[in-house]
Amino acid sequence: MTDQELRKLSRKDLLELLITQGRERDALQTELEQVKTALTNRQLQIEQAGSIAEASLQLNGVFEAGQAAAQQYLENIRQRSEQIEAVCAKREAACAQLEAETQRKVDQQLKEAARAAREMEAETRRKCQALETEAKEKAEAYWLEAKTKK
Repeated sequence: MTDQELRKLSRKDLLELLITQGRERDALQTELEQVKTALTNRQLQIEQAGSIAEASLQLNGVFEAGQAAAQQYLENIRQRSEQIEAVCAKREAACAQLEAETQRKVDQQLKEAARAAREMEAETRRKCQALETEAKEKAEAYWLEAKTKK
C-alpha cells in the first residue's frame, strides 16, 4: 500500500489495518512456536539417528528462516504503525486548525451581533424618545385647545 493510499484512509480504516496486522503477527508468532516445537522434535530424531553435524545444518537453516521472517514481519508492522501515526497526527492538526478557525469566526459573529444589537437598541431608544416628546407636545396642544374651548 502506498503512502498516498494510506493518507486517503480514514482513522477507522487505519485502525482496522493495524488490528489486521496485529492478528497476522499473532498468527506468525503461533506458527513460529509450532515450528520451534517441530524443530525440537526433529532435533531429537536427528540426535537419535546419530548425525549431529547433519542435524545442526538443517536446524540452522530452519531457525534462520523463521527468525528472518519474524523480523521482517515486525519491521513491516513498525513501519506501518509509523505511517498510520503520521497520518493521524496530520489529521489531528488539521482538525485543531479548523476548530480554531471556526471558533474565531463564531467569536467575530458574536461581536458583530452584539454591536448590531446595541445599535438597534440605541436607535429604538432614540425613536421612543422622539415619539414620547411628540406625544407630550400633542397632549399639551390638545389640553390647551380643550382649556380654551371651555
